[in-house]
Amino acid sequence: MTTAPITREEIGARDRQLTRTTRRRNAFEYLAGGAAMLFFLVMAVWTFAKGGSAAQMLIAAGFAVLALGVAVAGWHLFRQGRRAAAGGGRTADAGYLEGRLARERDLLRSAWLWYAGPMVPGFALIYGGVFLSGGVAFATIAGGLTLAFLILVAVINRRAAACIDREIADLRHRRT
Repeated sequence: MTTAPITREEIGARDRQLTRTTRRRNAFEYLAGGAAMLFFLVMAVWTFAKGGSAAQMLIAAGFAVLALGVAVAGWHLFRQGRRAAAGGGRTADAGYLEGRLARERDLLRSAWLWYAGPMVPGFALIYGGVFLSGGVAFATIAGGLTLAFLILVAVINRRAAACIDREIADLRHRRT
């Protein structure tokens, strides 16, 4: 069975859809990340102000490092989004669209590194402080659930990258 070659109009429509999807995702990530950073910074200041023990200081430092990790992830997403937008204006070019899709795929595949990874030290400090203050069961359970959640984020992003791989394969197959 043969497949009809992809038209310039379809390439343009796919490019516009990709732009809408990435802008919506990025806006959500920036809002959620900003809210999380604010929460973590408030918790860091509050924990530092009320604390006195080494464990409390460790937890306060963990919240501050967690806020920094969210900022690093947001900065990486912002930089990648700017790089993707830099080649704009060629929306009816299949090669351009394929490049955009490949950058999105690579961004999603590596989310465990740039998205989840920067948050791990903050969580480790927080749960380490809770552990040292006697909350062994809580630190163990919460740490395990947090690790499971970060793994889930990585798996979801890898699956989304696989979908983009299929989109790239379809685009290559249908090129004229």
